[in-house]
Amino acid sequence: MRRLLKDLNRGTWSRPTDKSAVYLEIAPGDQWGIRVTLIDDYAKVEAIDGPKGVWYKAPARYVTTLHPSRFLERVIGITLEDKIMAEVEIKRRVAREENERLKEVGGI
Repeated sequence: MRRLLKDLNRGTWSRPTDKSAVYLEIAPGDQWGIRVTLIDDYAKVEAIDGPKGVWYKAPARYVTTLHPSRFLERVIGITLEDKIMAEVEIKRRVAREENERLKEVGGI
């Protein structure tokens, strides 16, 4: 968890409930960003369209749910934090692509 707090520092953290934490990162001037939601024993990493962007049954390009590492993953040293950070980089790339697409069509 310390690594997440250290590496996810471009945005803001909030605690909407006792059992969850939400990280929101949208660069100034951009419409798309990422949201990381940590809940009990899993995490959700999303590329979102604005701070209140919500997805219902979204494609994997935009939303990924991650669960704690399984036995074999733990044996080779993969942690939930590793999986979250890898997915954060993917969703940052998706958000960047969406922002660039919006700029091309004049949406921003």
